[in-house]
Amino acid sequence: MTVKPAPLIKEHRLDKLETCLECIDRHAFNRDKQRDCIMSVYPEKSEKSVFRGMVIPSARHLGLIVGYGDFIRLSANAKIMLESRALGDEVHQRVVRAVLHEVDEKKFGFLRVLCAEGPAAKDAFFRLVRPEVGAPSQRQADERTRRWLSMLMQARLVEQGRDDCLRIRQPEYERTLQDVDAMLKDVVAFREYLFIAFFQLTRGRAPLADIADLREKVAIQMLISDERLILTEAQFDRMLARTPFSTGDYMISLGRPMGAEEKLFEYHGKHFRTLSIRFPRKREV
Repeated sequence: MTVKPAPLIKEHRLDKLETCLECIDRHAFNRDKQRDCIMSVYPEKSEKSVFRGMVIPSARHLGLIVGYGDFIRLSANAKIMLESRALGDEVHQRVVRAVLHEVDEKKFGFLRVLCAEGPAAKDAFFRLVRPEVGAPSQRQADERTRRWLSMLMQARLVEQGRDDCLRIRQPEYERTLQDVDAMLKDVVAFREYLFIAFFQLTRGRAPLADIADLREKVAIQMLISDERLILTEAQFDRMLARTPFSTGDYMISLGRPMGAEEKLFEYHGKHFRTLSIRFPRKREV
């Protein structure tokens, strides 16, 4: 289980959340338009309670946005959630489950508990995870647990049976484990997607790209491929770490951040923001 306090996801309705993500994506880097669009989803509610108090904090806790103030935009995980909807409901649901599984691994650990314990009565499960949720009071811990469980159930990773027991939905969960396993993905194919994304981002500019932008580009390319591969942010980082950084054909260099930043790439205990690729021989892409 996680040792950090679990967050309170105030907007836990997946359909509402994705609509808000559309607003953020449509008006990236324009806080006023993002706010107005999101407020249209919640008529007769105040900006303080909805935009600042519910949507933005929830999206940030879930790792679906990056940036602050006038520089808020979607993360790579949020982008593939939205992009996947054009590929059909089955692919979309797989992507949502992969992203929520990644959040659960980092911040809640509920799926691991249910896998280890098996079906658990709802009251017993709440008691079991309450100390690990880390909220100031039992009431707050239970509220955080209730809201996150709701998201896992909406994604069909968890279900509550007629016996009031919570249990893993095995077919969906097992498919999700395959989708989030970076070791099942071809690192050579990943490297080619990385090169293509790098050239797209740096064409006509210095050969230097933000890793956060590369995560998004590569993930979308792999998602729309014939194989419909799902690459979450954590998987991207694992596969980049598996990629040889220096060969006779190319050399990858990493750049350190100037200060504290979000979504940095961790490699050998250090954090990096940018990536550069140099080719001794001209490469056609």
